[in-house]
Amino acid sequence: MTTVSRSGAVGLIGLGEIGRVHAAAIRRVPAARLAAVADTAAERLRPFAAEGVRAYPDAAALIADPQVGTVSVCLPHHLHFPVARQAIRAGKNVLVEKPLAIGLEQGRELVDAAAAAGLALGVSHNQLFYAPHTEAKRLIDTGAIGRPVLIRLRLGMGPAWGGWRDDPAQAGGGLLSDAGVHRLYLALFFFGPVRGVHALLDAPRSRGETFAVAVLEFASGARGIVEASHHGPPGTFDDEIEITGTDATLRLGGIESLSVGYRTGPALAMFRERRWSQVPVRDDDWQASVQASVTAYLDAVIADREPPVTGAAALETMRLLDRIYDAAVIL
Repeated sequence: MTTVSRSGAVGLIGLGEIGRVHAAAIRRVPAARLAAVADTAAERLRPFAAEGVRAYPDAAALIADPQVGTVSVCLPHHLHFPVARQAIRAGKNVLVEKPLAIGLEQGRELVDAAAAAGLALGVSHNQLFYAPHTEAKRLIDTGAIGRPVLIRLRLGMGPAWGGWRDDPAQAGGGLLSDAGVHRLYLALFFFGPVRGVHALLDAPRSRGETFAVAVLEFASGARGIVEASHHGPPGTFDDEIEITGTDATLRLGGIESLSVGYRTGPALAMFRERRWSQVPVRDDDWQASVQASVTAYLDAVIADREPPVTGAAALETMRLLDRIYDAAVIL
């Protein structure tokens, strides 16, 4: 029988859609074990308890479990900070769903606390693990598109989803603080540091913007445009990305767009020498990318390596989000 290290004994807090994907991912790591789960909804706990997983009615009870060495936090945004801080204070490694927190100071406090305690703080930026995105990054880095010039990141959504996401105090803002975080960390992933920001919003952060356009000036001299809107018809989820270089253009159909059927066609295509061609990549989707993010974190923690997306790296995305909000002109 394989012995699971304390780091590999994982407690999962929050059993909504994303939490259940995390649970499946944890169970795919040979050196890890889903040791405990927590949720305030008893009906979500029952299936896990029936399998012998320790089930707790709240986060504090799970964090107090001495057998749990690593905690995965899959809660609404405003709860990331207090729950992750409590877990760090209890000596647990922590993986947080995006974003790390809803404020930069909160994020810094988590990063500093984990570093002082020698614990691994990671953030699930799952789209960094999506196969078309990793291949596009490889093509950029190997010079296949020439000098990168422009990146356009779309975020077209249908009506607001309701619940805590509609409350700026809980979501950390509007659309940019929610699904828009994926657009921002991908912009940094593909094109590097940002030196300048210009933006237009239909409402300030405190009221929750539903429309935004941000123009990014990268340190490399390239430009970027993030276009976000919550005004599409029901079923809209458009997250296409277009990357233009001096020699070629890449078009990414969108991890969410393709998953929900909003778009069809290749996940990655290249325009070069006056024609479009499909770039072969392995089959992948949203759920698999989340699982890859979780398993990569756990593999790193169990092997005593730095997580693939550290808390410090996630702070850069939070800084960019703050810069957009601070620079924005309200329409």
